[in-house]
Order: sequence, then C-alpha cells, then structure tokens
Amino acid sequence: MRHCLTRGALVFAALCRCGPAAAAGLDQVRIYTDDDPPYVMVSPDGQVMGGTTVEKVSRVMRKLGLPFSAMQAVPWARAYQEAKTRPFAMVFPIAKTKERQKFLDFTFKILDSDVYFYHLASRADIRLRDLDDARKYRVCVVLGDYRHEYLESEGFQKLEVTPDSTLNVKKLVNGRCDLLPSTETGMASKLKALGLERDKVARGIKLDKLDSALYAAFNKETPPDVIARFKAAAAEVP
Repeated sequence: MRHCLTRGALVFAALCRCGPAAAAGLDQVRIYTDDDPPYVMVSPDGQVMGGTTVEKVSRVMRKLGLPFSAMQAVPWARAYQEAKTRPFAMVFPIAKTKERQKFLDFTFKILDSDVYFYHLASRADIRLRDLDDARKYRVCVVLGDYRHEYLESEGFQKLEVTPDSTLNVKKLVNGRCDLLPSTETGMASKLKALGLERDKVARGIKLDKLDSALYAAFNKETPPDVIARFKAAAAEVP
C-alpha cells in the first residue's frame, strides 16, 4: 500500500512540476509560421517578433500555458509540410482549401481578408475584367501558398514561384512579373517596408471565388482533446 501511495505521490509531483501544458500533453505542440509582414514579422536572426496574426495565436498560447518558444519561424513550404505530416504540429496563418482539409483541422479563424490582383500603376496595358484576362500575364506566387494552389487549379500557366512574399513584391516593382495576388494590408505593408509608396501599384480585380480567411490549423492526427483545448481557448480570447 505504501508503495502505491509513494508512486501516486511521485506522479502527482511530476505533473505539478511540468505545469498544465505538459500535464495535458500540450507540451508536444509545435507551432510553425513564416515571415510574412504584417501578418508575421521575423527578426534577421529568425525570431518571431509579432504581427497581426501572431497576436491572436500568442494569446491562445498564453491561455493554455504554452511558452512562446513553441512557435518557430521557417520557410512557408516547410511550415506547411510539418503540419501536413506531423501530429501536434500547427501552422498559421493559412487559408482553407479542399486539398488542405485532407490533412489539416482548421482549428480557429484568425482574421478575414480579401485578395486582389495588383500590377504596376504605370502598366496601362494591363486591363483585367476576369481570370481569363489575368491568365495571359506572368503572376508572382509563393510556393505552396493558397493563392499558388488556387491559380494552378484555375489553369494559370505563367506562375513565377518563389519562397518569399516580400521577394515577390520586389519582382513586381522591378518588372520581373506582371501580376501579384495579395491582400490590401499585405501589399501596403510590404511596399512600406521596401521604402515604396502605395501608389506604385494599382489594384485590379478581386479573386472573389477564393476563400481567403486566415486560420491556425493542426495536423489532423493530433489528439482530439488537444485540438479541443485550442478551439476553446481561441473562443475565449479576443
């Protein structure tokens, strides 16, 4: 009997030392994101500094007792791959597509956004009425990004693929591609970071068939109770 009590006391003490996150299995959670101002801002040495989507995710982490070190900035293709293939892995910000729903649970919404095609304001020759018009042009996209997936599914053949969204804005303003799909917030922020005025580019048609809300999403093989804890925490924080 004494051995049973001692063993039970040791287990209880271990849980107390580990804290609520470890006791609930949340200590296995790893959260991946990439440098994408203003949604995610990463320092030159690779540390997540903040951003409009980081704020919501950070509040959820604090609610659950998770350390900020559980969040890691990596290239987007790796962030997505980790979440697709590894239980307990979360990726954000990410848009919902049919293909992604095969692998991911879209655990909570972070924000809504609309996506438009942008082009240089000086390009009076670019006139867009619909996607058919846009297919004629070179389009900058980020590898594995939801806009990349969407445009491929719509038969776009002239996609200029890079690993970085800010690099795409540089390519656009330097004439190395003709169109760039972006939110207004994302485009304005990247132009400002590059020291360029907003009127350098013009906004074209809205990609109105594209669901562009941004989420935090878990690998579907993550234990349901872990996902449920994140959903509940997200519902309780602004």
